[in-house]
Amino acid sequence: MALKPVLKVKVDELFLRWLSEPETQQALRENLQQIAHGEALTQPSPRSMMHRPNSPRHRPGSPTLSTSASKLPSPRSPRRPLSTKNNHKHAMITSNDGKLAVPNGNQKDLHHGVLREKEPQPFDKDVSHGDHLRLKDSPAAFKDSKSGARTTTPTTTTTSATITLSPPSSSSSTTIPTLSRQEDKENKPKTRDLPLPRMPLKVRSEDIPPFHFPLGKPESDMDVDAIVEKATAEFAKLEGGKAYKQQIGHIAKTCGFAIYWKMLVFRAAGGEKQGFVTLQSFTAMLKKMFSTSHDDASRFVRFLARPGRMHLEFEDLVPLVQDVVDCHPGLTFLQDAPEFHSRYVHTVVSRIFFCVNRSWSGRITVNEIRKSNFLQTVALLEDEEDINQVTEYFSYEHFYVIYCKFWELDKDHDLFIDKADLARHNDHALNSRIIDRIFSGAVTRGKDFQEGRMSYKEFVWFLIAEEDKKHPTSIEYWFRCMDLDGDGVISMYEMEYFYEEQMQKMEALGIEKLPFEDCLCQMFDLVRPRVEERITLADLKNCRMANIFFDTFFNLDKFLEHEQRDPFANARDLDASGNEISDWDRYAAEEYDILVAEEGMNDQDEIYSRTFTRSQYEDDFEGEDDDSVEEEMARLAEPPQRKVTPRLHPATNDDIYDFTNNSLGF
Repeated sequence: MALKPVLKVKVDELFLRWLSEPETQQALRENLQQIAHGEALTQPSPRSMMHRPNSPRHRPGSPTLSTSASKLPSPRSPRRPLSTKNNHKHAMITSNDGKLAVPNGNQKDLHHGVLREKEPQPFDKDVSHGDHLRLKDSPAAFKDSKSGARTTTPTTTTTSATITLSPPSSSSSTTIPTLSRQEDKENKPKTRDLPLPRMPLKVRSEDIPPFHFPLGKPESDMDVDAIVEKATAEFAKLEGGKAYKQQIGHIAKTCGFAIYWKMLVFRAAGGEKQGFVTLQSFTAMLKKMFSTSHDDASRFVRFLARPGRMHLEFEDLVPLVQDVVDCHPGLTFLQDAPEFHSRYVHTVVSRIFFCVNRSWSGRITVNEIRKSNFLQTVALLEDEEDINQVTEYFSYEHFYVIYCKFWELDKDHDLFIDKADLARHNDHALNSRIIDRIFSGAVTRGKDFQEGRMSYKEFVWFLIAEEDKKHPTSIEYWFRCMDLDGDGVISMYEMEYFYEEQMQKMEALGIEKLPFEDCLCQMFDLVRPRVEERITLADLKNCRMANIFFDTFFNLDKFLEHEQRDPFANARDLDASGNEISDWDRYAAEEYDILVAEEGMNDQDEIYSRTFTRSQYEDDFEGEDDDSVEEEMARLAEPPQRKVTPRLHPATNDDIYDFTNNSLGF
């Protein structure tokens, strides 16, 4: 009868255990030698040792029986390791006929799992060579097959020892060998002493040193009292002990703040309500600030943020930039053009969010300020008189370029541009499919999104992202546009979707088009994504030529420029201080020169037209008018100055680009 798989595995395991016993190997070895010499077998064969007629369940390696005081375990009881406790007292001999012989002369029969005690009789059975003595002491639970009663005895550690009997002597009596103490010790299973588990140390939260400082790590050498004394000395010099807006800058500088933090300090000390700051309110503000905020980033956010907040929104940065417009020597010419103040302020704030707000949340946190170079740039304004040299955030030339580009596209002057207006940017260089993605809300946050319309603030982000595709925010901007299904991967399907229109444009212009398969191989070699045929945002950020990747799919002019570019023109452009010039700085400088030159040409044409008109009526002009015309001609002949006030349109009473009414959704 075939055994079940589980039983077959168990039988194989028991057979291997029996075969590995030294007695079995010795018996097999002697039997083989006798067979080789043609002798009769004197040792029992392994088969006869395995199958005993009176004990069908007893197999080598199976649990053996023990003779306890009153209860014996059933053959079905689970196996347990045996101990050597009272080995000599409870020795048990097992022979081939299934009978048990014990040293005290009592003999017991094993029949269907039940031990039946017989009367004492001498141990006169001839034990052949190879039979085993088994010593066992294993109190356990057993169940009587007839009565069904179950008896439980205390469980103790048990140990078994097997002794092979020597061949019977010539005498009629058989001597039962006894176990020596040395044999008992050798048969005892060896156990490895395991180390005790270490008790967990009880650590109190007070014992753990602080390691997280969201508002900056406290400075041990910060002497607040010394700073208060300096502020007290400065207030003592003021008339009436009151510091007005023009005077608070020097006091803020004395306390360790940047000069252009003066408006922040003035508002935090309550000066905006009263119009001035007293010593009492100023010192109270200082002590509270230094006790809660321990670095410049946290103090900056606390100065500008609204009560109960620790982040900055768009409107929170307006007072800071407006103070730069009012006080910086490089922007004094704007005092004559107040209509441009709000436009410059909102352009600068939009650029700050583009570079600093890396989370795209519309809220600048302390950590984002700390990781950016914004505070260093604000401090640089104090030492740099030319505002155009501070290309980060505050450059007037950059504002001029952005505003002029927006004005050219906004033909109806409704404060917004639509898809048709944006398509005219850079002579229709952009792919219409990428324009649809921009207006779909893929790169517009929350309340700023309006169906089919782009505000001025959104245009600032678009123009910087278009002209500087190496910037991290620009890469994220265009990745969002190309990721049509939003799964975080630009697939081959999405690349083909944008490249189809590129091939149509090349065919219309008579340019030999590059097949998509070849283009795809070039892009994979360019980006080298970690996962084959799947380009992620991390792959593009690690690739230093992300601008080429994006231009290939939605800007044909720049794509052709990359294809025809001199391979030796890849050298980095460095400024006077040795820093690399970004693509945006290069574009803004070139466009500003073009715009100023065009404006100069328009002014010169206007002067020429006036001169021609004067020649017809020269009798009506006095001599002093000739001198003024000659001076104006000489001025226009010189190179245009970089610091000029833009004169895009005639001044009107109704300023359609007045940002003060928050009409652009800022």
